Amino acid sequence: MATGFSVLDALNENSKRGIDATPKARFRTKDISIHKIYSNARNFYPQEGIEEKAGEILTVGLIENLAVMYAPSEEGEYKLISGERRWRALKLLVERGYTEYELVTCQVRNPANSHEEKIELIIANSSRDKSVATLLREESELKEELRYMKENGMKIHGRDLSEGKLRDVIASMLHVSGTKIAQMETINNNLIPELKEEIEKDNIKFSTAYELSGMDEEKQKEALQKLKDSGNLSYKEIKEMKNEGSEKVSEYDTEDEPDIPVEEFTSQLPDVEEYETPHPEGITSLCYSCKRYIECNVRTSTCTSCDQYINKTEAYKSQEERYSEEQDKIDRETKKKLQEIDDEKKMEILPSDRKRIEIEKAQEGLLGYVCGELCSKTQADSCEKVCENCKLMNYVEQLKESYERDYRK
Repeated sequence: MATGFSVLDALNENSKRGIDATPKARFRTKDISIHKIYSNARNFYPQEGIEEKAGEILTVGLIENLAVMYAPSEEGEYKLISGERRWRALKLLVERGYTEYELVTCQVRNPANSHEEKIELIIANSSRDKSVATLLREESELKEELRYMKENGMKIHGRDLSEGKLRDVIASMLHVSGTKIAQMETINNNLIPELKEEIEKDNIKFSTAYELSGMDEEKQKEALQKLKDSGNLSYKEIKEMKNEGSEKVSEYDTEDEPDIPVEEFTSQLPDVEEYETPHPEGITSLCYSCKRYIECNVRTSTCTSCDQYINKTEAYKSQEERYSEEQDKIDRETKKKLQEIDDEKKMEILPSDRKRIEIEKAQEGLLGYVCGELCSKTQADSCEKVCENCKLMNYVEQLKESYERDYRK
């Protein structure tokens, strides 16, 4: 039997190259033994709270599936992309005798290359709670992968990275504003290694780190020494160092977190979206009906006017709906025009004349109906030959005479 070609090898190779890997709402799943899955060495996120996660799974079951890629090695058949904490928790449960948790449903991903694999791993973890150190590393490694792909003309799931700023792409993937990404870049590029080590130990908060990154190396070393001496480095102390020989430190500064006006520092807070001059202005929000709501980083609940607004309902209308609306609009305009013409004709006739004309029309119609349909004494369908004693016609004549009297008055 020939051994030069294998269908399975070809299919696996196609999967590795990311054949038809454009983003979709549907995906392929497979029940896989946790013993065939192995950890991704490129996953830099802390694996904490495994015991708590195991308890959660034991109570309500696994709510979210794992994401893996087929990559056979000595460690196993499938490499993890997303869900390592869940995988570790499942292993812990199986070790404790809960063998029903050995099989786990996985989404089988097909990243085209190692760069796409790393980006998928980062995006899968983008919404979790992170320390300042993890946040900075996440931005740095994502930028490194995207920069390589951009410089080499590569695409990420069909997205052309040559269009737009790389900072904006990173911001959209990490669900933060471009301002926040710029702050992370400043910290990563300007902070001395010794202070970065302190960030790893959770001794420096994001706002303090950002202020430190704006100081020269000598000032940073001085701040590091203060941290070692006191065991703490507050935002107020950094502001005092930056303002030595100049103005007094603002009365808004505190020992813990900066509590200064929004326009000066809101964008530096680590756990909220940064301040950015918003497009919207007003007190009642349009954001909820905007097509760009999800991607917009300045959405508010007080927007009545926005230069970026796209009506979501209008944007997703079908051609049939648009055609129907156009026809309805034409019908409304036609009806309005006919009503205006009718009103103009009515204005040409005095109210008293209109009343007289209406009575005459009613009389003629009623006379014909009485003679032709109700009166058995009509002759030759002639409306002029009416019985003089017809009570209904007499009543009509009385109405006419009453109108004529009123008209003469």
